[in-house]
Amino acid sequence: MLREIGGILTYKLIYVLSMLTFLVLALWLCRRQKIPLRIGVALGLCYIWGMNMGARMLYDLLNHRFHLVNYFDPGYYMQRGMWGGPLAYLAVATVVTLILARDKQRMLDLIVLTLPLPMILAKAACFANGCCYGAPCNLPWAVTFPAGGEYYTAPPGIPRHPTQLYEILVLGVVQVTFLKLDRKRWKGLLMAWFVMLYGFGRPLAEFFRAAEKRNVVIGPFTLSEAVCLTAALVASIVLLITRGRMSANTSFKPIS
Repeated sequence: MLREIGGILTYKLIYVLSMLTFLVLALWLCRRQKIPLRIGVALGLCYIWGMNMGARMLYDLLNHRFHLVNYFDPGYYMQRGMWGGPLAYLAVATVVTLILARDKQRMLDLIVLTLPLPMILAKAACFANGCCYGAPCNLPWAVTFPAGGEYYTAPPGIPRHPTQLYEILVLGVVQVTFLKLDRKRWKGLLMAWFVMLYGFGRPLAEFFRAAEKRNVVIGPFTLSEAVCLTAALVASIVLLITRGRMSANTSFKPIS
């Protein structure tokens, strides 16, 4: 694993690349769908905020150390500890979209169409950093992180589940689903598809995390697992109800 490139830690470069990728995708989709480019720029800013300041704030709130003054210090974001970046992005991007956009259904779709690839890169950054590491295992695809002090957060020399790669597979499924879905039929509902697929898939990946990374707060589930599963169940109900209405509208036609 390459620790740094040009004196800059590899995981930081990949993380920055994920944000640039998001912005490029957002602008490209806006141009392709004849959406004002300001929407793409706004979503790009939402993603940068959510994956940095938003994730940092949520982490601090969970650990009871929220201090507003910290977020005005650029160096504070170089410290470890982030949680819920995609959640923060979805929340703020939805609000911004509902304020700025006229065709709100199409804009809500755009929020999640731009997500899988940048999130895959963000998870690759986690893998390069050794954070979010998995439990010990002896499977053929187990990963052993080397000793690296500040470079790797995973304990060295122990074969582990590559949970970061598991989550990348989940995001790959989401991306393929988006490519296969009939977007006209599901207009305005792609966010529900994303929440359902990622919400059920993320806990499967997180189940294999190291014990010290699984802070049980709600029964047998971690907070992120509980949030993901609850959101996925709600999204599934929304899609089932919507599909039922679609079927009813297409099955019964007036006789002329």
